[in-house]
Order: sequence, then structure tokens, then C-alpha cells
Amino acid sequence: MLQNSYKNNLPTTIKVKFGGDLLMKLKERFKNFGENIKGVNHNNRLRRSLAVVIAVGIVGISYVSYSINDTRTKAVNVFLGEEQIGVVRTQEEAVQAYTELKETLVNTYQMDVSIDKELSFEETNAKDDALTPYGEIKSKIKGSINVAVTGFELVVDDESLGIFKSEEEVDSMLNTIKEPFIVDNERESIITESSFLEKIDIVKQDTNFSELADPEATIESIRQGKDEMRTHIVEVGESYWIIARMYDTHVEDLINANPDQDPQKLKPGDEVKLFVPTPLLTVVTNEDVKYTEETDYEIEVENDDSLYKNQKKIVVKGEKGSSEIVATEIRHNGILFEKNVIEETVIVEPITEKVIQGTKELPKTAAKGSFIVPTSGRLTSPYGMRNGSMHRGIDLANSLGTAVYAADGGKVTFSGYSGSYGYMVEIDHENGYVTRYAHNSKLLVKAGERVYRGQQISNMGSTGRSTGSHLHFEVIVNGTHQNPSRYIY
Repeated sequence: MLQNSYKNNLPTTIKVKFGGDLLMKLKERFKNFGENIKGVNHNNRLRRSLAVVIAVGIVGISYVSYSINDTRTKAVNVFLGEEQIGVVRTQEEAVQAYTELKETLVNTYQMDVSIDKELSFEETNAKDDALTPYGEIKSKIKGSINVAVTGFELVVDDESLGIFKSEEEVDSMLNTIKEPFIVDNERESIITESSFLEKIDIVKQDTNFSELADPEATIESIRQGKDEMRTHIVEVGESYWIIARMYDTHVEDLINANPDQDPQKLKPGDEVKLFVPTPLLTVVTNEDVKYTEETDYEIEVENDDSLYKNQKKIVVKGEKGSSEIVATEIRHNGILFEKNVIEETVIVEPITEKVIQGTKELPKTAAKGSFIVPTSGRLTSPYGMRNGSMHRGIDLANSLGTAVYAADGGKVTFSGYSGSYGYMVEIDHENGYVTRYAHNSKLLVKAGERVYRGQQISNMGSTGRSTGSHLHFEVIVNGTHQNPSRYIY
């Protein structure tokens, strides 16, 4: 009778609702159940057993309820660097937003990009209404990062020439630098190898997109290079103007580079300093060449005491020969640096020149081959263009009657009045050189006389077309006027 009463008072169904007040409802059910048990006159063992069963049931149901609730609310806190930017249900959501943003940047810049902050996560629990929307996560990532593009730095001899979009872009630039020395090969050689003299490194480097270098401007800068000081040794007939033309520079630049040198007194053997643009990269080519080359003839000299030392006669005129050359050449930016002749085949033998050289001592009036300054005075008009016409000599001014001397020994070929020259003396130095001395007030030599270097030949004046007392001095070499300043000392 007691057992039936117990059975009649047990709840027939326990419905578990997953909600916030689940545990409270379970406690209330089992409290009412306990009250029913107290009304039953039962032994103590039964009561203890029922109590254990009830306790175990409560714990089990509570654990199941907790586990289900924990699984449904499991989430992660999302961090970008040190900053928390939201809460999402799974890591994959934030990773997807980060990846999509990076892909957008890659497509925008058309090159690899680097983001300065990484994602990290921390497990947590959150209801749906506490989660951060996907778009907001993506927006916070975009607003918190600094974007760097991954470029490639061109380094030449440890000096950076710029960072570029890709390694292919750098290679293309280097090939463009090489091209003129490989493609435009007028020597008809076979290029076996090409490289750069300088040490070249291409270094992967993160930078801002705005700091990427312009390839075309960099190529131009490499070609223009930097100015390098060189020294030119003056040869016969050269002037600042000629040297400037040789090195594609300006006379003013030569003057500035040689402040202690007088351009009007330039003579063979003088050193002229100049700045020459040198490219930042040197293209080295190894070339196999085959060409025909002229070969010089030898000169045999026979002494003759019937001739003066400055006289010689060519008995047999020399003629150059020719040979076919097979060689290897190393060139730096197209300029020959080293040559190794492999084979030489003579095509035409050269003809030896035979010369008779005088040994007799020169007379005092013989030309010595160099000129002294023909008078004392100041330079008032240099050689060159003057008032729209060519001034073919130099003017040295001094007082009326100042002595004028022969610049070198020779034979007087003219002495008299000559139009705009006024009273003039002309001396043939019998070595291809002729000198003229004009505007004199008095002439001291006659045509046909021989004079020696330093002999007074006239007095300075202002005859002919002249303004003020001065000497007009000319130097003519093989029939062509030259700048006298290059010959006198």
C-alpha cells in the first residue's frame, strides 16, 4: 500500500526545457517530490536510496544543461595586433575578412602587399546579439592597418638606386642599359658574354606604394651618371674650344675647372682638368672580332753631314701595310679596355721608309721649332671672333717704339707696308711655320734677310687699320692661321 502511494506521487514525465530558468524549475519539481516522500511511512534505507538517486539526477541534468548552453554560446575575441576589434562565433570569419581585404589591396596595386598587423584570438562565450557583424570586422581591420607593398630594391655597389614593383621590372631596366652595347654592334663582332662591372644586388623590400621609383627616370639617371674628374694632356693645335668639343662639354666648364690656367697660353704638354659624366653602370662585353687593320711601316735613317740637323730628305716613302686580325676584346660601355690578338694574317707587307737626316750644326738664324713672346705688353685682343669678324692674331699693346723681336729664326719674306696691316714683317721659319708682325712704326729688316730668334726686327706702332700703339702677331701653320697663344711662351 505504501509503495503504490510512492508510485502514484512520482511525476510521470520530466520535460527539460532549455532556457535560463531550467535549474529553478528542476529544483521546484524535486522539492514537491520530496514533500510527497515525507508523507509515506517508509524505512530509512529507502529514503537514503531515493535521496541519492535524486541528487545524481539533479547533477546530471545540470551538467547536460550547462554543456548545451556552453556549446551554443562559444565565441572568440578578435585582436588585430594588441587591439581588440570584435567578437565572432568562429576564427574563420575574421580570417576571411582579413584575407579578402589583402586580396583587394593586391588587385589595387597589382603587386604583393604586406600588412603590419596580424590577427590573434581568445576563446570566450557570447550570445548572438553580442557578436560583431562581418562588415564591421572588415572595416575595423582596414582602418587599423598600415599597408606596405613588397618591392625590389636595385643596389649598385651598396648604393640604392630605387625600389621597383617587381624583380622582372628591375631585370628589364638592366637589359635596357645593356641593349645599346649589344644590339647596335657596328663592329660586326660576336658578343660571347655581357655583364656589369659593378656589384649588383636585387633586395626584396617593403615600402609605401608612393615611394616606388620610376623605371624610365632611373634609366636616364644611370646613363647620365655622375661627374668624374679627368686630366687631358694638350697636343699640338688644341685649344679649350677643341678640347670642349672632344669631351662634349663647354669652354666655361674648362675655365672653371682650371682657375690657375690661362686659356690663351695653352701649349702642348699642358694638363687640362675637366669633369666628364660617368655612367653609374658599366656594361662589360666579351667579343670575338675579325677585322682588317693597317700596319705601320718602319723608318730607316741615314746620317748626312751635308745637311743641317733640322733637315731631312725622304729617299723612299714608306707605305702602310694591312693585316687580317682575329682577336678577343673586352669593352667597357663600348670602349676598348683589353684586346688579345689570337691570329694575324698579313695581307699587304708595309714598305720601309728611308730617310737621310742632316747632322751639320744649325746656323744662328735657323728655326728652333718654338716661339718666344715677340714683344712686351698686355693682351688687348685675343684670337677669335671680334665684332662679327675673325681676328686672326693677338694684339699686344705698349708704348710707341717698343722693340719687336723675331719669335724664331728664319727668312724674312716680306718687309713693308701692307694695307690694313700697316708696316709689317713676315718671317718664314722654313719648317711649315710663318709669323707676321703688323702695325709697326719702323721696320729694321728687309725681305731676303735671315734673322735669329730674339733679334729685333721692328718698333711697335699704330700704322694701318689700328687703334693705339700695339703689335698684331699672327702664326700660320702649313697655310692655316692658328691661335698664337698656343705657341708662344
